[in-house]
Amino acid sequence: MDSLLPAAFGAFHRLRVFLLLSLVGLLPHCRNPHRFGEELFPPTPTRVDTLYPQQVRQVFLPPPSTKNAPFVFIGQVEDTLVGQYQAGWATQFALGGQNIQFYAQGLVAVDSVVLELFLASAYGDFSAPLQVRVSRLTTPLSAAGSYDLNAAFTTDGQSLVLPGRDTLAFTTFLPGSYRFPLDTALGRFLLTLPPSALASEAAFQAAFPGLYVEAQPFIASSKGALYTVFPRSPSTALRIYYRERINGQEAPQRYDFYITDTCTWAYRLVRTPSAPPPLRDQLEQDSTLWRQRLLVAGGAPVGIAFTLTGWEKLTRRPVLSARLVWPGDSAFQAAYTPFYPRPNSLALYADTTAEAAEASWGLGEFFGDSAVFELSVPVQEIALARRLPPNILYLWPTGRTYTLQRWVAAGTASRRLPYLVVISAEP
Repeated sequence: MDSLLPAAFGAFHRLRVFLLLSLVGLLPHCRNPHRFGEELFPPTPTRVDTLYPQQVRQVFLPPPSTKNAPFVFIGQVEDTLVGQYQAGWATQFALGGQNIQFYAQGLVAVDSVVLELFLASAYGDFSAPLQVRVSRLTTPLSAAGSYDLNAAFTTDGQSLVLPGRDTLAFTTFLPGSYRFPLDTALGRFLLTLPPSALASEAAFQAAFPGLYVEAQPFIASSKGALYTVFPRSPSTALRIYYRERINGQEAPQRYDFYITDTCTWAYRLVRTPSAPPPLRDQLEQDSTLWRQRLLVAGGAPVGIAFTLTGWEKLTRRPVLSARLVWPGDSAFQAAYTPFYPRPNSLALYADTTAEAAEASWGLGEFFGDSAVFELSVPVQEIALARRLPPNILYLWPTGRTYTLQRWVAAGTASRRLPYLVVISAEP
């Protein structure tokens, strides 16, 4: 056995030398020593085509539905871009079960009723105090109804917020939950509802349609602010603190009414007619202006429509990559910074003969101050004649980002236009 070891080691050494010499002999024949096999599989020749827009124009979209929006608004703000807006929010509350019993006969007292709101963001002069008003809805909200930015909600006109506890103002705004004490009569009303009104969610919401929340500046000349509320947050709730008699003893109790998927809620965002014309109106009324500027905005939805030329250059080409780029432009920084605050995303829709403006080409991502859309799949289908080239492309914020504080600009139409970059393989 010992005599075999030197022979084995010698064979292993000769094998290592052979492999090393083979590798040294192979390297001079590689065009790139870091990419073995390039001689056998040379890279495919590629070609880059850029498709430019032939026509770009503004489009003014109808207001979207605000029903069951993931965020809602309260407040009032005046802005040079959008004018003066007032926002209010109407909502139902969930009962939290069926055949709930509050034992009204044992109710001793309602100590407090609190409307707690999770405020996620603020837009405008949030140091200016706003007066918060909370009123009872008199007309139930409809789960089948359509509520847009101009929806009207009927209330009893009486504010439930306790005097001196109705102010909303910040030196430095921080997202979080904020509590507004309400008249305890609301708590007594809810805790003494008859059993029939507590038998189901529908019965409860018919007996108590919900609340309408709004906020207005104490000082008429104030520019004001808008606040974003998250209805589905656990920190957004109507809370009742009360005492009831159990076995002859007073016991503190608490009941929370949350906003769940069984509820309907909606907000309104209405511009005051007497406000100065905002940039959105100027663009709509002045065709010369909207040829000079491109704007995508929330609040009063504004988008752009454009056509691309040069689709014939892609006929029957294997598309490796296709990206639509919409660059930002420093020319707009005098009014506001491009793409800040950013929307969640921008949507690109295509209007073709077959699809009639209903084909979504996806959502854009932000790189620096540019929005970029990955379009390799639809462009490849066009190159292979499986899809018609679009007559018009539309670009605007996605439905749930039609919000006042999310503005997106893309410079002048003559300087910063969208363009499509396509990398394809040579046949």
